[in-house]
Amino acid sequence: MIAADGISSKLRAQLFPGHPGLRRTGRMDLRGMLPRPAGLAPDLFTSQLVDRRYGAMFGLFAVGEDRLYWFTDSVLPATPPDPNEARRHMLSLMADWHPLVTALIEATPPDDIYVDLIARLAEPLPSFVAGRIALLGDAAHAMPPDLGQGASQAFEDAAALSRHLTGAEPADVAGQLLHYDAERRPSANRMMRAALRQSRLTSQTGVAALLRDTLLRAIPSRLATRQLAALWRAQ
Repeated sequence: MIAADGISSKLRAQLFPGHPGLRRTGRMDLRGMLPRPAGLAPDLFTSQLVDRRYGAMFGLFAVGEDRLYWFTDSVLPATPPDPNEARRHMLSLMADWHPLVTALIEATPPDDIYVDLIARLAEPLPSFVAGRIALLGDAAHAMPPDLGQGASQAFEDAAALSRHLTGAEPADVAGQLLHYDAERRPSANRMMRAALRQSRLTSQTGVAALLRDTLLRAIPSRLATRQLAALWRAQ
């Protein structure tokens, strides 16, 4: 059995009853998609803005030729809001940002906005496998979205499972799943820890954020590229 039942996996809780489960990061994302407005400059289609005053973020990406995907990230209000409240909250928070930000949020109907109260596994699982059951994706390694690796890691899980199970006889399955665990768990957990570090770095505010930005600007682009490449190669 492949358990791919998501971040709130019930099967994970049954297989590992002593695991602490999910932990909120204290942040909230909104995600929306809409038709591309006419006259929008193409150089804006891949952009990301961060406000160090309160650690909020806005990202914008093209999806095909005629649609745009956007997301926001901010501190989670004390009471988790519904989509309408969350939309109003972000419009208020970003009222003095670039006018494109609020225009795109306003142009997206509330029913097309997904509100995500960001959570992660409180700690890595001791295994992605229990007998003939394997966990895949967020059920195995739920992480913050800051590196954009949640779905990517699930695809890597699926590819590894396919390799290890192709041609396996029923008697071989438990052993082949252990090979899957040995291949995927170390690298997925490294990415999970890296995503948490990036989440904490991105959400800094005030003096800490100013120091972060200063240090990041001081890193030579060649070194930064090598560090990112090393992270992806580690997977």
